[in-house]
Amino acid sequence: MISTDLDRARSRFINAINRFIVGARLQRERLATTAAKAPRLLEGTPEEVIDLTGTPGNDLDYYVYELGRLQAAAREIVKVFGEPPEIVEALKVFDTAVPNLRAARNPLTHASDDSRLDDVVWFSALARMKPGGDVEYLVDPRYGHHDAAEALAAAMLNYLRVETGSSAG
Repeated sequence: MISTDLDRARSRFINAINRFIVGARLQRERLATTAAKAPRLLEGTPEEVIDLTGTPGNDLDYYVYELGRLQAAAREIVKVFGEPPEIVEALKVFDTAVPNLRAARNPLTHASDDSRLDDVVWFSALARMKPGGDVEYLVDPRYGHHDAAEALAAAMLNYLRVETGSSAG
């Protein structure tokens, strides 16, 4: 009986993870396309920035949401399948790579009337502007954050397809 329930859980998780990572890839592609067409400020200088001000096609909110769903699925897999070490480690690596995901995600998906986003800006990445002009990237789909999401999804899918498939068989 338990095996059947785990088989169902495995199938559900595989479908969900595939949806989440495909969604993140789609949003990442849309962000890159929007950024490629956006005007540049201080063009040709080292200070050049992409101006996405008022861009309705900026899919960064959805990208952040998909990463949050992927992270939540990993946490659930850890619970359901008894803390498989490879998923625990992959989740730890992801959480280290994207430490501000939950801080960024909750305010983005649930509007709030407080100061949590007063210093956050939406470029082709979600960034917090710090005093003195420093920038802290909360969620950046262009580089390491996306790589960490891909690695987490791959570890989860590998575990669900190979490891649990062989033990449930």
